[in-house]
Amino acid sequence: MSALWNVVHAELFKLMRKRRMMVLAGLWWLVLPMLALVVASLIQANLQFVLDEFAAGASVVGAFASPFGLARLAIAGPAFLSPTLYVIAAAAIAAVLIGDERTHQMWKTILTAQHARTTVLAGKLIAAMLALGALMLGGVISGALLGIVGMGFLPTDFGGDWGTLLPLLLLQWLFSAALVAFSFLMIYLTRNLAVGVILIFFLPALIEGLYSIYAVAVGFQPINRFNILLQTLRIRQVLEDLPAYFFSTNLYAPARQQLNTLTEALLPPEAQVGGLSDLLGSSISIERAAIVVSGYALLFAGLMLWRFLRSDVD
Repeated sequence: MSALWNVVHAELFKLMRKRRMMVLAGLWWLVLPMLALVVASLIQANLQFVLDEFAAGASVVGAFASPFGLARLAIAGPAFLSPTLYVIAAAAIAAVLIGDERTHQMWKTILTAQHARTTVLAGKLIAAMLALGALMLGGVISGALLGIVGMGFLPTDFGGDWGTLLPLLLLQWLFSAALVAFSFLMIYLTRNLAVGVILIFFLPALIEGLYSIYAVAVGFQPINRFNILLQTLRIRQVLEDLPAYFFSTNLYAPARQQLNTLTEALLPPEAQVGGLSDLLGSSISIERAAIVVSGYALLFAGLMLWRFLRSDVD
């Protein structure tokens, strides 16, 4: 156990002194909430009359610019970017913990100092998860603090279901373990930082897009006046079913479900658009997403462990 802690401590020490981690923290803790405050100020100044009519008295500004709103935005907001801040953070952390060892030819030194490869890999994974968790928690705290500052010039207050924030943070953090394992695997297999980071960013979306085209094309029959309706319904059903198994849509299910909470609070039922939720994956149940993401995490971690134990390093 002490050997594992030594690895974790050493990897965290290395991560904390990397400039890229400071840049990530600045983006997550400062740029994101400050941008939200700027947008909220513009909305408040220019569209208040429209918002009063459209939102039926609900405070749109307060929904994402209050202390609670900004704290929730730190968890949910990064999941709607492309590539997401979660992917960027996981790739940056994996590049330090896996890629830099090969770049600086440190693997043999590390494995000589700590003979058990499983301990080294487990320590790196734990350090990566702790670093990602620190980024997420820091975003929540800084969002709440900047939300308090925003109360000075915005009509916001401390309202909100604060009890849901910690479970949401923990759940999305646990889901992110699959992303960390995938990032480690890509960096290690490619043996090239640039190629590995590109694959982390775009490989899941590429595979999902190609498989969607394949799934739609399989069984597609020539269209005529008699079967056009059935063919349309079949294609629609296929496209609705596919995201339930995709890595990217399930990975961010806890964060993206906040979109449903926000639209339910701000919009009347007749104005809510279900298609947007389906497209972004926010309609996937947490239980199903947890099963799918757990499968991906076991697959990626298992492949990484198998490859790490069997391959030579330099």
